[in-house]
Amino acid sequence: MLVHSTQSQRIQQILERVIVGALFVYVVCSVISISAMQTAYILALVAWATRVYLQGNARQLHWERATTLIWVLIATSTLMALYGLSQSLTHGIDFRARGTMSIYMTFAGILMLVDLMTVAQLLFRTHRLQMFWAVPAMLIITAALLMTQTRSAWCGLIAGCCVIFGLRNKVFLLALPLVVLVILLLIPQTIKIRALSILDRREITAQERLSMWSSGLRIIRDHPWTGIGMGAMARIYPRYREPDSPVNPTRRIGHLHNNVIQIAAERGLLGLACWLWIWLAYGYQTWRIYGRVGPEDTGAKALVVGSLASVIGFHIEGLFEHTFGDSEVITLTYFLMALPFVVQRARLSGQALDS
Repeated sequence: MLVHSTQSQRIQQILERVIVGALFVYVVCSVISISAMQTAYILALVAWATRVYLQGNARQLHWERATTLIWVLIATSTLMALYGLSQSLTHGIDFRARGTMSIYMTFAGILMLVDLMTVAQLLFRTHRLQMFWAVPAMLIITAALLMTQTRSAWCGLIAGCCVIFGLRNKVFLLALPLVVLVILLLIPQTIKIRALSILDRREITAQERLSMWSSGLRIIRDHPWTGIGMGAMARIYPRYREPDSPVNPTRRIGHLHNNVIQIAAERGLLGLACWLWIWLAYGYQTWRIYGRVGPEDTGAKALVVGSLASVIGFHIEGLFEHTFGDSEVITLTYFLMALPFVVQRARLSGQALDS
């Protein structure tokens, strides 16, 4: 116990030094930037982040607080989903609902993440009062997600549900195809055609993605180690566009609709390796935390499993979209990533108090 506590303190000290160093570099780069307004904004942001960080270290966290935040997130997302559904009723079934977002893909990404957290809460923390409103919330959010007609988010939702069902009870995995079949039978024909087109390689958007990925692989071949640089895709892509590509030659291509290829092309294989290491480390640590949570801590398990499923869903969606380009989606993803470590910290604080 003492050895484990000492190791945790050492790791925390290292992380604190990294954060301080990163903040110092960030401030210096901001001060010498051209725009004074941008400098003031970034300094304010850094000050706010530092304040939150220090407050977080000064207070003991408990997973029940995080659960309360998740329920607030589910409630607000349900209202947002209702607004998205009202758009479909107003503009017709062919309209791709976007809710309060500027584009339907961002809306779909947020709904997918919250939907997975809702499913995790329902399966791991079942209370009658909770079921009374959480089930309708899940149905509303899922319906709004379907009306965005965003297939990549649908794939992310299915992948995340596989994780949740498998960890709750592997028998539930057998019911997943039946659930998908029932949804296909109930949804409007337009949405059904959209869903079935996932398997059609001849579909125009599929052809465009395949062409972009091919161009991206050729960029990686020519710039394997450090890539072409962040934000340079729009300028470099026309040189690598295939002559027979279905992508409009006048269209500005700022990303390649695939996180892995995008990062490898812009940051190189070295950058991709570091990026993958971050997510593998998260997965490894989250799995260890899940294994240490007792069966009686159903609320804590719901947070850990929901976080893991959401991150996996995010990355599955990222195989077909540049999900890191949506600040709203990636911000929510980072928040959900932190939940297992809130649970871990609560457990360590409880053990320290008990001893």
